[in-house]
Amino acid sequence: MAANSLLKQYSDERAALVLHAVPKAAAIILGRRRVLSGIRWRDNLVITAAEAIGGAEHVDVRFHGDSELEGDVVATDLTTDIAILRVGSAGDVGGGSAAAPFAGATLLRVGEAIAVVGRSLRGPIAIWGSVQLAGPAWNSRRGGKIDQRIELDVGFDPSFEGAAVIDTSGNIVAMAVPGPYHRVLGIPTATIETVVAKVDQFGHLPKPYLGIRLQPLWLDDDTRTKLGRKARGIAAVGGIDAGSPAEQAHIELGDLLLTLDGQPAESVNDMARRIASANPGQTIVLEVLRGGKPLTINVQIGERPRH
Repeated sequence: MAANSLLKQYSDERAALVLHAVPKAAAIILGRRRVLSGIRWRDNLVITAAEAIGGAEHVDVRFHGDSELEGDVVATDLTTDIAILRVGSAGDVGGGSAAAPFAGATLLRVGEAIAVVGRSLRGPIAIWGSVQLAGPAWNSRRGGKIDQRIELDVGFDPSFEGAAVIDTSGNIVAMAVPGPYHRVLGIPTATIETVVAKVDQFGHLPKPYLGIRLQPLWLDDDTRTKLGRKARGIAAVGGIDAGSPAEQAHIELGDLLLTLDGQPAESVNDMARRIASANPGQTIVLEVLRGGKPLTINVQIGERPRH
């Protein structure tokens, strides 16, 4: 009997944690067929997965109690897979500020129990699992800075994309998104808050802009050895936008990019990712090879023009 009581208590506490998170879960309705989850962040902001949103400008959002409102897509950051929606007003959404659940969030530990809480058109959905991998901060393939590498051991279907990941204290600690090779990734709340803060500051999501077009140049073994490079390729400046930060810093056509902030520039894709992870207003240091001689250039990252 005592064992049964402990199991019942364990089950009740798990259910209570999920029910506490349910009011923060939203169903994002794309067209007539696709439904994914979202997280009510604070006031009338909702967070979901940018990859799934695609190029949509408006979506329908269903909340606790089956209230459905139109949401405007304020920003999509494909580098971190974070989309920000604005749904009516804070009063329309109801339930007060959603900032509190994130205050106690900490780095996750491998093996830690978590739940993924979302919403479908039929109601709240949840699944329990654990943290399969908890690594350090990392950069996505598109250059986004992610505060912690989180991989989740959970069953996953498309309706959970964009759902809240909660820990055993009830804190929302991440957003669940599908990753490569059928992995399930968690985008930490700290990363989400960084993106939201940029939108709060600028009214949109500013995109870093240097104004150069890069092309790969292959090096023969002698040249690669002479330059002390491991990679066979090097990024060469193949074009410069008029009036761009690159032009103002006097980067020239044909410059070969050796390092960015002291770290080797291994390839065109590597350079593009690292520039994409910079912030407008940030100064980066480029070491280039011009006419066979190394040259150091300071460049202030600008904001990509909005057309």
